[in-house]
Amino acid sequence: MTPADCGENHKKSSDQRVVMLEVPEAWFDDPSDGNLHQRLYASILSALAELDVVIRPVWLPRGADLAPRDTRGYDLVLSYHSYGTADSRLLRCKESYIPPYYTMDDMGYACFSRLSCHPDEFSSEIARQDPAVAATYVRHLAERLRRENCSKYSQPPFGENTLQGYVFVPLQVQSDPVSQKVPLQISRALEAIVSAASARGLRTIIKRHPRCKSATMTKLLQQLEKKPDVDISTASVHALMANAECVVGANSGVLFEALIQGKPVISYGASEFARITQAVTSYEDLFDAVSAPQPIDPEHREKFIYWYLEKHCVKAGDVLGIKAKIEKSLKHSSSRNAYNQTGNTIYKLQLRFHSLKSKIKRRIF
Repeated sequence: MTPADCGENHKKSSDQRVVMLEVPEAWFDDPSDGNLHQRLYASILSALAELDVVIRPVWLPRGADLAPRDTRGYDLVLSYHSYGTADSRLLRCKESYIPPYYTMDDMGYACFSRLSCHPDEFSSEIARQDPAVAATYVRHLAERLRRENCSKYSQPPFGENTLQGYVFVPLQVQSDPVSQKVPLQISRALEAIVSAASARGLRTIIKRHPRCKSATMTKLLQQLEKKPDVDISTASVHALMANAECVVGANSGVLFEALIQGKPVISYGASEFARITQAVTSYEDLFDAVSAPQPIDPEHREKFIYWYLEKHCVKAGDVLGIKAKIEKSLKHSSSRNAYNQTGNTIYKLQLRFHSLKSKIKRRIF
């Protein structure tokens, strides 16, 4: 190889776009969905290889959701399980409510996403979806999820539910970051739900989140269970949704599952799917909603679910879909500064600092 050839190769390399890739190793080992995360990252690597970019990997510890993602020096940062300021050079990946779908958003996941914070930006696109296609898609999806007893978290065997006349309340982990976008206290919210349901002659069935270990929640549920019209259940969410008069919660992914099953859903927290629920923000409105649930237009519900999963999200193994999302962000990203090692080191330190801060906070509270 001549010096001229070396110079040409160096020029080509320096012109390549640089992508920072956060590697969530801790998530890869998760027994419930680690295999899906691994498949997603295999697809991301395949997509990046096809796009001929330079990859700068960085190890991602748990609890660094809110760490600043500084995109200076990169054409794109592919982050995982994070939220914060919007940036055209940033794609934040996160598993969705239904496996194997993932979101890729410039602001964050769930209630922190652009879809949740600026829903009107997507209204016309959702409205354009074919109602017949959407209805068929949602019907088949609902049947498959019930048949396979499929949910984000593993469920006990789906036995027949003979109960009638109840409201189903799926709970969340109260330390989950999405609780920041819930304006109501869980204890008072549950009081309002139980009171309204009882006034209608309905029972309230509550299911604790399978990963909740809060001592405060344990005490609260023990108190509620003493009421004659309250049951604490560990059954499959599909069994509990089946005969529920309505499903009520903050912004749990189980609410999205209930929407797929065609159930009336009342929500009292910000979410990506709030527009297809009966959304409330006060205890009084929550009581009134449970007292008299208002139906949501089924066509609008079906269009949203179809659009969200098939147009907005990507599947873990969909290399072409993931490549399209990355390519779109690369095209829209502004010109970058030169990569510098100091900035890369600071980025890593920020992740570690916020991870440690999160762990300390969880132990204290």
